Amino acid sequence: MELKKMKSFDFKELDFYSSLINDYLSGELKNKGLIDWDYSIEQINKNKSRDYSSRTRKIVHEELIKQYSRFELSEKETENLNLFSLNNSFTITTGHQLMLLGGPMFFYTKILDVIKLCNEVSTPDSPVLPVFWMASEDHDYEEISKVNLFGKEIDCPGKNKGPVGRIEAKYFDDFLGKLNQIIGKGAQFSKIKKQINKAFLKGENLSEITQIFVRELFKDDGLLIIDADKPELKLLFREVAKDEVFKNKSVKSSEGHIEELNKDYKIQVTPRDINLFYIDDNFRKRIIEVENGFATSDGIFNWSREEMMFLLSECSDRISPNVILRPVYQEILLPNLAYVGGAGEIAYWLELKPVFEAFNIDFPLPLVRTSYFILPEKNKTWLETQGIELIKLFEDSDVLINEFTKSLSGDNINFQKEFEELKKFYEALRFKGDKVSFQLEKVIIGEEKRAFSALKNVEKRFLKAEKIKFEQVLNKLRNIKEKLFPKNKPMERVDSFIPLISDPDKEFKSTVENTPSLFQKSIVIISS
Repeated sequence: MELKKMKSFDFKELDFYSSLINDYLSGELKNKGLIDWDYSIEQINKNKSRDYSSRTRKIVHEELIKQYSRFELSEKETENLNLFSLNNSFTITTGHQLMLLGGPMFFYTKILDVIKLCNEVSTPDSPVLPVFWMASEDHDYEEISKVNLFGKEIDCPGKNKGPVGRIEAKYFDDFLGKLNQIIGKGAQFSKIKKQINKAFLKGENLSEITQIFVRELFKDDGLLIIDADKPELKLLFREVAKDEVFKNKSVKSSEGHIEELNKDYKIQVTPRDINLFYIDDNFRKRIIEVENGFATSDGIFNWSREEMMFLLSECSDRISPNVILRPVYQEILLPNLAYVGGAGEIAYWLELKPVFEAFNIDFPLPLVRTSYFILPEKNKTWLETQGIELIKLFEDSDVLINEFTKSLSGDNINFQKEFEELKKFYEALRFKGDKVSFQLEKVIIGEEKRAFSALKNVEKRFLKAEKIKFEQVLNKLRNIKEKLFPKNKPMERVDSFIPLISDPDKEFKSTVENTPSLFQKSIVIISS
């Protein structure tokens, strides 16, 4: 069945984002002086004046060539790798943890957002290339170790403590077996099944598995995938790491800006004194300053100031940035004009401009990815017959069900007339009481409150009775709402994209490619 764009909502129409993101998209953050850039294509063009050294470009380009050397490149990959080496080319990037099979739907759609945006802003004089940054150094394995596929959660349990990208492929043998059983042997899933098995069987670790899989999905779009957990690339981060350890630049530079943001908004992440880890294949430990120098937070590793300087200078591949400095490392390596991420991710990017300035690194334009929902056509038709607008699906579930029950019931549970009559009754009673004694006013007000409370309870009983009466149709609405917001989370953060891209008749990719530009700041519902 064909997929088609059904409805786009401007972010202002829905209570979907946090107040920080709403104010960012509306321009209010700039009006308040909390940021100094515009959310626009014009800002992307301004960012083309950024500084990006030829030396860095050469090193990153050589590393990309090395990482792609195992593949027979598509025409677009070859073109974009060649373009990356040119001084007039730029990039737009998105990144993500190495979740099994990419994780939920937004993993796939935000990469499409980047590809679409690059096509929108690229010119012959300044080509703009799409990049996917693999967050291979993250160590929260539990967060990435499961995927929701066809309504089933498939997991690969374990307690890995080191960078997840270095986990050996054999670790996922059982997971791959379970996955193949669930996908089955249906013809429509043969292509995606082949791509998945190719990734797990040819990749030596999770980084390679992810690179192979993502490349299979986007190689014809020329997406460039980079794994920055490489010694040659870490050398480019060395001076930043030194300033972080010995001068605490991140926390000192961002302190005032975060304090201003915190007056009106919830802070997403708070910088530490040192925002770096010490890593090996089997651990990723936070570095802290101690009385006699430095140590890992568990005290197992210790360094004097001289030893730490040697470590940073000669063994920079043992250093890993945390959530604060990961964006800085990314922008050192790439000539980025913009970064596309989810609302939570962009929230902490909004804290980071002073950090970039402290390290003298250009700051890209942070862009909020488009959010997508998939609604079966039969559900859309049913909602229309019931007179339920799609925008109502974004309301609180209890509010939605109560309003729908009242619409089904008509005047049976409309107590507005009774509340108005009760109000008039007590107004008249107060007027009468004033003629007798002013002390009666408190008594009447107390009785009025009790009477209104009693009537509200009666109204709730009527509503409850009507819910029982219309239970079947209300459950239909609950089920639709649950599909869009499973466990009160947007479906794009829960459900895998695999079923959507497996069926060639659905044309999910081309549908997303034809949805509004990121600068229209939309939430999109697609029907099927």
